[in-house]
Amino acid sequence: MMTQSSQDAISKEGGMDYMRYVHLVMARKGLFVTVALCTMLAAIVISYVMPKKYEAESIVFIEQNVISDLVKGIAVTPSMEMKIKAIKVTMKSRSMLLNVIKDLDLDLNVQNDQELDGLIAGLQNRIDIVLDERRGVFKISFADTDPVLARDVVNTLTRLYIEENTSTKRKESFEATKFLAEQIDIFKERIDQAEADIDHFKSEAGMMLSSNEGILKREIDEAEDALEEVRIRMNALETSRSVLLNNTPLRKQLDEQRMHLKILLTRYTRNHPAVKHLQSAIAETERQLNSKNRQELSAVYRSSEYQGIKVELASLKNIKENLEAEVSEKKDALKNIPALRTRLLELERKKQNEVIIYEKLVSRYGQSEVSKEMELQDKSMSFRVLDPAVVPSTHSSPNRPLIILLGIVGGIGLGLGIIVLMDLINPSIKSLDDLREFGVPVLAVVPKMHDEALLAKQKVRARRVYAVGLVGIIFCLSFLVMEVFRLGVVDMVISKVSSIVVG
Repeated sequence: MMTQSSQDAISKEGGMDYMRYVHLVMARKGLFVTVALCTMLAAIVISYVMPKKYEAESIVFIEQNVISDLVKGIAVTPSMEMKIKAIKVTMKSRSMLLNVIKDLDLDLNVQNDQELDGLIAGLQNRIDIVLDERRGVFKISFADTDPVLARDVVNTLTRLYIEENTSTKRKESFEATKFLAEQIDIFKERIDQAEADIDHFKSEAGMMLSSNEGILKREIDEAEDALEEVRIRMNALETSRSVLLNNTPLRKQLDEQRMHLKILLTRYTRNHPAVKHLQSAIAETERQLNSKNRQELSAVYRSSEYQGIKVELASLKNIKENLEAEVSEKKDALKNIPALRTRLLELERKKQNEVIIYEKLVSRYGQSEVSKEMELQDKSMSFRVLDPAVVPSTHSSPNRPLIILLGIVGGIGLGLGIIVLMDLINPSIKSLDDLREFGVPVLAVVPKMHDEALLAKQKVRARRVYAVGLVGIIFCLSFLVMEVFRLGVVDMVISKVSSIVVG
C-alpha cells in the first residue's frame, strides 16, 4: 500500500512530468533554497573576488592617398591587403614587444631571460588585433589589471609599429632602387658585349652572310661548266702534243712495219722467212729510232706549234686550278651559310633578350624612383590613429553581470538537479507500478493521515523558507542590477573596507 499524496505526485502511467518536479521541489523546498542561494552567493563572491582587468584599445585607419591612384602603373606601392596581413604578425613579434617593454620600463624587475620570455609571452597572449579589411581599419586592444599600463601598452605598440613600418618602407625603397641601378649597369655591359660579338662575327663571315644562295648555286654551275670546257680543251691539247711527239719519219716507218707484221702473222707463222725478215727490219728501225729520238724530240720541242700547245696548257692548268678552288670555296660557303645565319640569329636573339630585360629594368628604375619619393613623403599609404587608447574607466573582466546571472540560473538548476538525483537514488516505493514489478497485489490505497499541529509547524517553516528565498533572490538580483547599470556601489564599499583594514 502507498499514501494518496505520493500517488498524486506521479502520473497514472508512472512516468515523470513537470508536476512531479514541482512536488519534489515543494517537498524539499528548504534544500532547494539553500543550494540555490549558496550557489548564487558563491557566484557573487567570485565575481567580486576575481581581479579586475581593464582593456584599452586603439583604432587605426589605413589611409589610401589619392596620389596612389594618380601614379597607378608608374609607381609600385604595397597593396592594402598585404599591409593588413602583415600587421598581426609584426605587432606580436618578439622584436616589437621588446621595444615596447624597453620604452615602458617593464623589464626593471626582470632578473633573467626566462622571466623576459614569460613577460613577452604574456603580452602576446593579452594583445588582441582585430582586422576589418572591408573598412580598412584594425583595432589593437590590451587587457591588464593596471588601466594606465593597458593604455600605455596599446599606444606605445601603435606608435612603434607606425614608425617601424614607415622606416621599413623607406629602407626597402632605397634597397630596391640601388639593386635596380646595379642590374642596369650589369645588363648594359652584357648588351655591349653582345654587340661586340655580333660585329666580330660579321667581320669574319660578312661575305658569306651577304651571299644569296640562289646566285651562289648558279655561279657554282657556271664555274663547273667552265671547268668542264677547260678539261676538254686540255685533253685536246694533250692529244695534239702527243701527236707532235710521235709524228717523226722513223716512228711512222716503225708504225707501218708493225702494222705489216700483224698482217703477215695472219697468214704465216713466226718461223716464215718473210716474217723473220720483217722482224729484223723492225728491230733495226727501233735501234735507229732510239739513237735519233733525242734529236727528233729536241726539234719538236723547239717547234712553234709545240711551244704554243705548252703555253696554252699551262694557262688552262691555272684556269682549272682557279675554277676548282672557286667551286670548292663556293660549295663550302653554300654549306656553311645556314649554320652562320643560325649563329648570327642566336647572337642577335641573345642581344635582344638582354635589351628587353634592360628596358624593363630602366622602366622599373623610374617607377622605383617615384615609389621611393612617395614612401619618403608618405604619399602612398599611411596609418592614421582614429581613436587612441585612453585610460579605461570600467573594467572589462570579469563580466560580473554574466557571472551573477549564470550563478542565479545555475543555482536554480543545481538545486533542482540535487533534488531529482536524491529522488532517483531513493530506494523507497514511489508508485503502484513499483509494487506491481514486485508482483505484490494492491488491494487499496490508504489516504494520508494529517496532524494539524504538524501541519501548522510545516506551514510556518515553509513561510520562512519562502521569505529567505525571496530575500535571497532579491539580494542577488540587486547585485545584478547594480552591475548592469555600473553603479559601482559594491566596489566603493569594498574599497573603503580595504582601506580601513589596511590602515
